[in-house]
Amino acid sequence: MKILHAILSRGFYGSERYCIELAAAQARGGHQVEVLVEDGGSDCARIFRHEIEAARADIAAEQTAGTIALVVIPRRMPAWLHRPFARRVLGRFGPDIVHSHLNPAARRVGRVAQTLGIAHVATLHIDYEAREHATCDGLIAIASWQRARIGTEFHGQAAVIWNWLPAAVGAALARTGRTDGMELRRLWQAGDETIVFGSIGRLLPAKGMDVLVRAFRQAFPQGSEPARLAILGDGPQRSELAKLAADDARIVLVGPQLEIAPFYRALDVYVSAARFEPFGLAILEAMAAGLPLVLTRTQGPHEFVTDAHVSWVAPEDETALADALKAAYARGPQKVDYDLGPFKSERAVAEIEAFYREVLTRRKSHT
Repeated sequence: MKILHAILSRGFYGSERYCIELAAAQARGGHQVEVLVEDGGSDCARIFRHEIEAARADIAAEQTAGTIALVVIPRRMPAWLHRPFARRVLGRFGPDIVHSHLNPAARRVGRVAQTLGIAHVATLHIDYEAREHATCDGLIAIASWQRARIGTEFHGQAAVIWNWLPAAVGAALARTGRTDGMELRRLWQAGDETIVFGSIGRLLPAKGMDVLVRAFRQAFPQGSEPARLAILGDGPQRSELAKLAADDARIVLVGPQLEIAPFYRALDVYVSAARFEPFGLAILEAMAAGLPLVLTRTQGPHEFVTDAHVSWVAPEDETALADALKAAYARGPQKVDYDLGPFKSERAVAEIEAFYREVLTRRKSHT
């Protein structure tokens, strides 16, 4: 099968990781795959190149028929020219399926594909939007709540296919241990008796990092308690968070990091204070690291996190979150063995390929 993935991002977060891991797995499985991005100098393009080279090495070693290539829209090309650029790429490559990720790619690449008679599948990384998704041939919801929000104006195929534990993170966690996080703990001045809370995500209001900072300070108001809060990520809310944490050296804004396994190994408790969370890849990664969880009862996590070692609180309830942090602090460090069987990438890749074939069969029957 010939598959074109399209994601027009410059940063590298959960949706971008999903895209490149899926594309690389499909190429390793024998498919011909191209990935369309914009701005060859972006973090997204740079990491994609690295992942593509790794996939090519595996394909060569295993002598399979798969191929994978990166196609880049020039950085200075205005958005209104993305469609004719995509048309040229589609005409040259001739994919069976275009799989778009996030709205710009659905709008500028997926719709062009459909005008050329090529099936368009989109993953709902955030939420269903009729304006962007109603005309797609297929929609992949990453959680059941998304599937329930697809409107009656959509007439294509739809399926719920859960995310998976990212292969690179899973492998890195398998190679690392508690000692790999000790350097970070020393950097944060966290001794053996210190409980380190941590969270990962884009610094956006939806992720609730501001709620987390305020709840942490409410939970440990004296400033002398052996507790730390480390937040990994970047985004437009960074300056606001820096102001909230300005006079508290226990709160560390780590910034974006390429190697995140040591970060998880440095933590004692993982916290998501999100106001809105479609799935929660970082939560899944924290489970792979064996960390106890404190989570807000948001859409995605509430569906897939069922373990007893989880403290649930309502979104935006700072007092309840502070109480949950204090309770986790009192319990001390714990190692949790979660069942990660449902989150294997092989399962998701197989389900997505089967979904492609359903979409292609249905499209053929209607032409």
